[in-house]
Amino acid sequence: MKTKVIILTIFVIMSIGLQSQNSFEFILQDTLSSKCFSTFIDDQNYFVSLGSTGNPDIYEYDGMILKFKTPEDVSINIFEKPDTILFLRFGFLMTNGNYFVTGTIDDNSDVDLKNLYIMELSPELEIINEKIYGIPDIYNKLYLYNLYVDSDSNIVINGKVEDPPPGNINDLYVAKLNLQGELLDTLINTQFNADFFSELLGKPDNSGYYLIGGFGFARLIELDNSLNILSYQPLDPNNSYNGAIGARWLPDGNIIIGSLANQDVPNAFYDLRVRVTGEDLEPIRDTVIFDDGFNWLPAINGLDYTDVNNIWVVTYPQLGKSTSDWEYGRIYIFDQYLNVKGAKYFGGTLSLYLYSIKALDDGGCIITGIAADEQNKGYTDVYIKKVMPEDILTNAEETPEQNDIDVLVYPVPFGNELNIETYRRGLNISLHSMEGHCIISQSPLNIPNTQINTSNLEKGFYNYSIYDNGKIIQSGKIIKQ
Repeated sequence: MKTKVIILTIFVIMSIGLQSQNSFEFILQDTLSSKCFSTFIDDQNYFVSLGSTGNPDIYEYDGMILKFKTPEDVSINIFEKPDTILFLRFGFLMTNGNYFVTGTIDDNSDVDLKNLYIMELSPELEIINEKIYGIPDIYNKLYLYNLYVDSDSNIVINGKVEDPPPGNINDLYVAKLNLQGELLDTLINTQFNADFFSELLGKPDNSGYYLIGGFGFARLIELDNSLNILSYQPLDPNNSYNGAIGARWLPDGNIIIGSLANQDVPNAFYDLRVRVTGEDLEPIRDTVIFDDGFNWLPAINGLDYTDVNNIWVVTYPQLGKSTSDWEYGRIYIFDQYLNVKGAKYFGGTLSLYLYSIKALDDGGCIITGIAADEQNKGYTDVYIKKVMPEDILTNAEETPEQNDIDVLVYPVPFGNELNIETYRRGLNISLHSMEGHCIISQSPLNIPNTQINTSNLEKGFYNYSIYDNGKIIQSGKIIKQ
């Protein structure tokens, strides 16, 4: 395999919502269809984004790595192999300063990628070694969901393999490798459906791993260090995990999980649900944030943190699924108690599909995904956005953007107290019963947080409205439990 460096067009988006000098947003545009799935940072503070580029009309793709510190210094590195399709998906910085990179690969006579691809790269992106591991012939395709490095520096990758027709059932796939890229164990299990994205976490005592997600009739699968299935938890209709999720251990031994609230929460439909649970996945704290449109978490991971008081969560209207011409994503910062410290809209005229976010040691967060190529239907461009806490927590009046509401009503469902978070001055709130009777009215809202005692309210649904100079700027339905 050889590497070539090419220069393409970088479209830097000048977003007035980004206040920090360390923030940026850009789209990589070219004549091909390009995408990146994930980004990590090396010991020289270079961002390394992994993906592919090619022609979707004839399904020819090469691996691609972007390396940059700012949008103005991006180098685009193409990894091509004759008659081969290659997608690079995940990577991390090794202790020796090299990069560990994984993806899927196959010859271009077979559009179904059936091989796990591993390579070690130098910081100059020279290949030091590479390995390929196939899946059984009965399976059509291998998908990779995420990568986890355990306490023994072994790499665990989870995903799915696609069964042949007529069933087209997707079976659970987990692979374990060492730092030399040698395959240690593989699990392919036909018992659990792996249609949905899932998250893999190491167990606190280093005795194995947890898989969290939607697996047909299970929501959690426990594995030992040899990838044997030890147990599973059956699906709970009231606490299911819909679509893409993000999960991380908290310092107190609990798990924070971001997912879609859909059907299991009354009136929720593609809305954000964030829970803190124990190892049994029973909620300790739980909140739902209702928003317009079909809001998704990034496919691979939409929740991450380096500071437990600044937990990043991202949602966005999935490309092509918006209910309007404006497709706004939202970036949230939570603390470990599920208090929403701030949120901002982003996107707008961009049609996006986001793959992952990563919290950074400087306190920021980098988002990796694609934007629709408006000139070539079916083609995509790489989309990268880096934000800092001050971009999200700053006064809304200092960062005016169209549809930038910056009012959060939580928790949902609520109990004896309702919180309204905003930095906008002069706003009012009213709460009405479903029959239209005004139950609560407060003016003006306090900066940055208003707490309303709701202990006298009966359980059930209520409508709320936020007013600015008599005009409703935000409204929604919330539930008391």
